[in-house]
Amino acid sequence: MTNLAPVIQVLDESTVHLIAAGEVVDRPVSIVKELVENAIDAASSRITVELSTAHGVISRIRITDDGVGIPSDQVRIAFLAHATSKIRTGEDLLSCRTLGFRGEALASIAAVSYVTMITKPKESDTAILFRITGGEVVECTETGAPNGTSITVEEVFFNTPARRKFLKSLQTEVAHITSLLESFACLYPGITFRYLVNGIEKFSTHGGSDLSDIFRALYPSDAGMMIPIRGRDGNTLVTGLISLPKLVKQNRQRLLIAVNGRLVQSPAMVSAVKRAYGSLIPGNVWPVAVLMLEIPPAEVDANIHPTKREVRFSAERTILDLLVRTVRLALDDANLLDLPAAADEDAQISLSDIPSPAPAPIRYGAVAAAPVSRQVCEATLSGYRTTSRQLLQTRLQESADDATVRDERFPELFWIGQVGGTYIVASDKTGALFLIDQHAAHERVRYDQLKQQESLHLKTQELIAPVVLTLSPSEAGLIPSVLPVLTDEGFIIEPFGQDTWCVRGVPVVLGRYEDPETVREIIGTILSEDEGPVRLKEQVLRLVACRSAVKAGAVLTPEQGMDIINQLSQTADPWTCPHGRPTIISFSCQELGKMFKRI
Repeated sequence: MTNLAPVIQVLDESTVHLIAAGEVVDRPVSIVKELVENAIDAASSRITVELSTAHGVISRIRITDDGVGIPSDQVRIAFLAHATSKIRTGEDLLSCRTLGFRGEALASIAAVSYVTMITKPKESDTAILFRITGGEVVECTETGAPNGTSITVEEVFFNTPARRKFLKSLQTEVAHITSLLESFACLYPGITFRYLVNGIEKFSTHGGSDLSDIFRALYPSDAGMMIPIRGRDGNTLVTGLISLPKLVKQNRQRLLIAVNGRLVQSPAMVSAVKRAYGSLIPGNVWPVAVLMLEIPPAEVDANIHPTKREVRFSAERTILDLLVRTVRLALDDANLLDLPAAADEDAQISLSDIPSPAPAPIRYGAVAAAPVSRQVCEATLSGYRTTSRQLLQTRLQESADDATVRDERFPELFWIGQVGGTYIVASDKTGALFLIDQHAAHERVRYDQLKQQESLHLKTQELIAPVVLTLSPSEAGLIPSVLPVLTDEGFIIEPFGQDTWCVRGVPVVLGRYEDPETVREIIGTILSEDEGPVRLKEQVLRLVACRSAVKAGAVLTPEQGMDIINQLSQTADPWTCPHGRPTIISFSCQELGKMFKRI
């Protein structure tokens, strides 16, 4: 790429009509995205992002780079609508490789804030200081500055106060920016990124590093569970990192997909990645991944949405097949001996779900095709004790509540048996058949119990060995916003260094045998929710109920099975778990007769 700044020109009307133009600034993270993309397009090797906050809002954003800069005679033009150096005509869209090309960002940002730009091309002796407020130029003078560009944005939305009302909390807005910058750092490991909030460095990367090094710096606790991928089909190349099956998240936030360096949202690609994992991970969680695709620009249309986050492909099926093959091949070659994959939020994988170890490392195909028809669930003493303790906790609560009565709509059932260590088989006086999901049923009991205890303030148990959470910068930034809710629910969480927090206590209902990984999962799931305090509180209750309930895969005695049935019959809504899944399904004698062609 040339070191000379390309000439900025206002696009002609016919080209403007070809662009999916629209509003690009709706929150502070939009400003950071546009300005960082401009810095990348300017061939920068170092980019620094600085945030300042005051009175509960982001008061200043400054982006500094060492790119090619803007010549003095083009600075004013750069702030005009549809002024860009990236394209000249509509035909250039077929070969454009830059992140920006519409020429709207600076004009949109300047229209709603105070903007100060200091820019100096390498070949110029002086820099230009340019101030523009609400679209009106207030200063344009020469000054001294290093090569590159520095843009300071202040008083965002000062002239559109209604838009400020729709912003999230300060912690949430900062976390969105932090997450975005983490993504840029992963997608451009050759660029040095430095990120500061109120003068405190949140993270920095070293240009020239590979993706694995960047990932290790940003997510040290996850880096050891990532494997590289690489695949090619003609002119299409896919590279990056994917997680082993034991590393999954409750949402897609850490599944990054970039096309020609541009972060995109593609449900079809996400589905392709999930399809490649197959049965290695539960259906309602997502792997961690950084997937970078290089595709000829003529085969990609990034001009279908103002944010350029959505793309279309001329050969989508070929690209999706390449993605599936590449991810599957990497998993096939990986050593999955330490498989047990993270359980989803409503189930637990039992020993019977994992195939017997073979002399050679377990491979992708072997795990996916492992036969289960001959596997038998067997009870263990520790499992029996754990289940008894979990049932005793809810039974004591019900006996202490004189108002607890059996739901008259709930049938009077008797135990027949258990299927797969997961489903209770029961019947009633009419001979109808009932299947009860033991985890979903006891989770409903637990949830109702926690709801009753809300006004009593949940008791906390201190952990003998505190759980240390090493978070990404974006996750660590969200902790203060959710800390009051977690504290109300019985968690004791304290700062333990930069991006590190220490969990010293958990709700007593989680039990004294609680796995530290479960504590990490609960906190991580809460941090991934962009909700208000009321919704967060509800989410905490559901997660605590889920993690403290009898697990799928736990072999029950007849007495324990009947205990679950009886407790479920006394809940306010025995038909579903707190997540909406059914707890019980039935087959009448007539329905059974139809199945067997008797009727």
